[in-house]
Amino acid sequence: MYTIQRILCPTDFSIYSKNALQYAVNVAERHDATITLLHVDEFDVSPLGYFHLHDEEVQRYRDLKTRFLKEQMDVFVQETVPEGWNIEKKILPGRAYKVIVEEAEAQNYDLIVTARRGTTNLSDHLVGSTAERVVRLARCPVFSVRGHDAPSTGEIKTILCPTDYSQSSNAALSYAISIAKRYGSKLYIQHISELDDEHTIEDIKKKAPKVSEINGEAEDLDIEFIFDRDIEPNNSIIRFAEDRDINLIVMSTHGQKGLRRVFIGNNTAEVVRKAECPVLTVTHPVHKIVFSKLVTKGEEQPTETE
Repeated sequence: MYTIQRILCPTDFSIYSKNALQYAVNVAERHDATITLLHVDEFDVSPLGYFHLHDEEVQRYRDLKTRFLKEQMDVFVQETVPEGWNIEKKILPGRAYKVIVEEAEAQNYDLIVTARRGTTNLSDHLVGSTAERVVRLARCPVFSVRGHDAPSTGEIKTILCPTDYSQSSNAALSYAISIAKRYGSKLYIQHISELDDEHTIEDIKKKAPKVSEINGEAEDLDIEFIFDRDIEPNNSIIRFAEDRDINLIVMSTHGQKGLRRVFIGNNTAEVVRKAECPVLTVTHPVHKIVFSKLVTKGEEQPTETE
């Protein structure tokens, strides 16, 4: 079973990240996990901080800002987290997405819970640059939350797991099965073939994975396969999630086309941007070996084997 012991929850103190922290608490309660709340101070990568103009004044400003951020974090936790929770709080300097990914890697977090939007207040169909980079670069699962109007009860009664039958999709399906087992959820496994696919729906059904072989916990689960065709598979995923009131979508960061993980799969990216419900994005386990931590230093990384 997918177990979660340590959760990393980045925050910029926005209402969106407050909702993400509420989700993190709900997940932590189910798994008896600990939460680390992280704020990244980007002052050192700003022009003033980078060039260290007037060093004494800059250091005084740093000290004032650190005290202010600690106070903000204390208030943020008090307003968001129920009494009795002991949440670790960290303030680290650097570029936000790099620090989040490196912290998750170095400290072996099992899950990152992040808001898709932040203080920039982007539209519902855009993802903040920090959130999108974390989704595509983090090697642990990333739980992304839409916004302040998303429910925060933590109930997961229905799960949707889109699949293209690739190994990466099977990895995501294994997570979905494990979560469904823990929450007693109904699991929908959705395969959307493109219009130019010459196979019939019956042929496609025969290729459906045997869930018990992917994850032995699938026994006795309420599982339903959904087969469809669409010009853009992400449209079918979004519509189905809305029609069935799905509580969680679980997807791989990429699929059969073998894209470099620095470019998140188009369907996954669109679902993360547009889905009303939270989305759990999962990286294939082999990436923990193949992709170096140097990925956080820039945009270059090895190419996946198709």
